[in-house]
Amino acid sequence: MMRVARLFGTAFSLSLRRALAYRTNLFFDAVLAFVDLTASVATIGLVFTQTGLLAGWTAGQMLALTGTYALITGLRAAFLDPSLADFAQQIRDGRLDAYLLRPANSVVLATCTRHAPLALVQSLLGVGVIIVGLRELGRVPSPAAVTGWALLTLIGLLIGWATSVGLAALAFWAPRLSLGVLHGAAWQTGRYPVDIYGRWLRRLLTFAFPVAAITTWPAQSLTRGPDTGVLLTATLLGGVFTAATLLLWRLGVRRYTGATS
Repeated sequence: MMRVARLFGTAFSLSLRRALAYRTNLFFDAVLAFVDLTASVATIGLVFTQTGLLAGWTAGQMLALTGTYALITGLRAAFLDPSLADFAQQIRDGRLDAYLLRPANSVVLATCTRHAPLALVQSLLGVGVIIVGLRELGRVPSPAAVTGWALLTLIGLLIGWATSVGLAALAFWAPRLSLGVLHGAAWQTGRYPVDIYGRWLRRLLTFAFPVAAITTWPAQSLTRGPDTGVLLTATLLGGVFTAATLLLWRLGVRRYTGATS
């Protein structure tokens, strides 16, 4: 784990240096992230001019969920998306060999070592929206609630990694297959609590593509207090999805034919 952490830190440092060479991008990335988040907050404000509750969620709770979604989405955009953007193309042209031949964990090298540090602006703005939501609620979360939120957010990040890498790994069998649009559309449902969806879609977003564990449950813990059952369920889902993704990766690497094969 320490070796992976050092590798991750070195990769991020190199990416940050490259990003700071184009500082104008920082300004425009910040503006775009601010506009996107402002639109989401404005939508919440518009909805709550017509109702006091949305599927049992108040305006403050919705803001906390929106902020959590922005936080996790920014982290995903910073640390995961750059590596997976052309993953299928790497399989087709043999560039994946560069990761498989190095003396380090191949799945980490291939999926987590190209970063976009400027995307963290979205995460910082998300934290700001969470604070606004808590002020709207007029309450300070208990230490247990904050701890539950932090743990569930980490599990949500793990599940986000597992689902993204799992779908990308299907390119080992079908290099022309691209499910990025499908994954992006499913990820967008995390902007809202799963409670607003119908029963079958809610189950799908809890167990098949667990958006509930990625955004809804962390926000619930922060604004309503921790729930041991929810934490255990999220931990189980995180473990199952991670194990399935690692198995899929190993099976895919076995059938991979690269430039050096």
